Amino acid sequence: MLLPWALFLPPRLDPGPLVACVVFALLLMASSFGLLRLPPERLDRAGLLLVVPVLGALAVGATNYVTRDTSAAAQVFLVVPVLLGASQLRGPGALLATGLGVLVSGTATILVDPSAQGFTDAVVVGSAMVAVTLVLVRSGDRRERAFDVLHEQATADGLTGLLRRGAVDALLAEALLRGQVAVLMVDVDGFKQINDVHGHLVGDQALVHLADVVRGQVRHTDCVVGRRGGDELVMVLPDCTREGLAGRAADLVAAVQMAPLQLADGRLLPLTISVGGAHAPTHAADATGLYGAADAALYTAKRAGRDRFSIAEVTVVG
Repeated sequence: MLLPWALFLPPRLDPGPLVACVVFALLLMASSFGLLRLPPERLDRAGLLLVVPVLGALAVGATNYVTRDTSAAAQVFLVVPVLLGASQLRGPGALLATGLGVLVSGTATILVDPSAQGFTDAVVVGSAMVAVTLVLVRSGDRRERAFDVLHEQATADGLTGLLRRGAVDALLAEALLRGQVAVLMVDVDGFKQINDVHGHLVGDQALVHLADVVRGQVRHTDCVVGRRGGDELVMVLPDCTREGLAGRAADLVAAVQMAPLQLADGRLLPLTISVGGAHAPTHAADATGLYGAADAALYTAKRAGRDRFSIAEVTVVG
């Protein structure tokens, strides 16, 4: 962007500053191409997405100063890094890039032309950049909020608010890559009878109540809770040890026992659950095997009388 402008400058200009601007522009272009090769998520977390607009604003400002040119044709180049920051960065980063652009533009303009006209030009250009940034940042915030709503609708169960099965499967796959992980399958005891006796509305209320109880037993940072379908929930516990799995299952069964569902007429409806647990790599090495082992343990708990938990057995091949 700066190279064509710099190469066509009048020959009376001292070549020293011109060479410096060209070298700076080349370094800026090289850094831009380098950043394009890296995942944008990593760049965003490291704050490197701010590098290009910041360096761009400094490069344009330096070129304007050494060429003693603060005309509209020169200032328009400063809009590019500001627009880049406003459209690609989050609010604080966009405002920082814009603030730097305004500072660079104003400083270069006043240094070159310290008259009232120079001050007026600096204010006009700075105000235009701030206004454009605010509009783009607000538009970006609206898009991000809309995306968050759509993402939640796509990944969250409409009744319980828990994650859908697909989202849980994806998170389990990630957890398996990092190390040990445990899975708990949770099934409401006598759910069909609840629906038959009290109606499907109460059955839905029971599922919502159960989801709230389960969420109350875990921390968002150490557990993923989802609904697999029907009256079955699943919990994924990253970094959970084989020894700690039984304790987590026992606490869950006890928590549901102590939290009956209050019906509309004030009566309390006792709820119980059966839980099956499995651990990777103890019982399985992949998601399919882990789910299968936890399912088998769940049915073992149900056959043993329900209102209890069971942990998968270790199969020895030989």
